[in-house]
Amino acid sequence: MCSLCELKTILKVYDESDPRWIIMDCMSCVLPMAVWRGDPPHTMKVSKKDAQDMENALERVGIKEFGMKQFYIDKVQNEILDHLHWHARPHDWVYTK
Repeated sequence: MCSLCELKTILKVYDESDPRWIIMDCMSCVLPMAVWRGDPPHTMKVSKKDAQDMENALERVGIKEFGMKQFYIDKVQNEILDHLHWHARPHDWVYTK
């Protein structure tokens, strides 16, 4: 099982009002991250509606945390390649590993 499926450590939860995903701080970058937990739970492919709903929810968190137009939704899967998750990142954020 992957670390996103297990979710053993959660620093901060921003939104878990929809059972299809959770929005929480990423353990690696400590930025808001939406993690798919709908059906099927371990996938990269969800319906267009599910994807749009999850993106809208993450965007609302991004606006609250960073301000309007001060962030972007990063949909690149850098570390966990087969479990859908997106990050809200401020425009000046730089990926480091």
